[in-house]
Amino acid sequence: MISSKQDYKNYILADKKANHNRLMITWKYLKCMRRLEYVVNCKHGFLAKILKTWLKFRLYKLSVKSGLTIPVTTFRKGLYIAHHGAVIVNPTARFGDNCVIQNGVNISEKVNGGNHIYLGTGAKILIGVCLADDVIVGANAVVTKSVETPNIVVAGIPAKKISDNGYRNRLSV
Repeated sequence: MISSKQDYKNYILADKKANHNRLMITWKYLKCMRRLEYVVNCKHGFLAKILKTWLKFRLYKLSVKSGLTIPVTTFRKGLYIAHHGAVIVNPTARFGDNCVIQNGVNISEKVNGGNHIYLGTGAKILIGVCLADDVIVGANAVVTKSVETPNIVVAGIPAKKISDNGYRNRLSV
């Protein structure tokens, strides 16, 4: 969660590094979302209310244009949005640093994810699921139960472990 101007700068730098190709619409959405998070958490007063209202409106317009619906404070720094289109995240979901989201992902309420989570195209994470660090969720997988083991790959309907070669192993390649 962004709690100071320095945090805001760190989040923007980490997001910029993660989004190396910086598709125009996804990058605009991400910057606006981080700016709104900073204003909501750190700014108070009349002018802050005006800025917050304007940023919410701008984020809504970018959401309609891009198909992304990612509320503030759901993902920590280093979020990589690979493609625009049909990403829906519940406001009660919480994820750690350096996560990757492909298009078509739906995340239900009260979902908790660790650091270095990769959500493949069309992945669905259902209510109350917890994902350990370095987990890869395969394309079109439906995760119905918590994944407690770190550094694995889950896929299928319902999602089951298919490999021990998780996100951590891919970072070193």
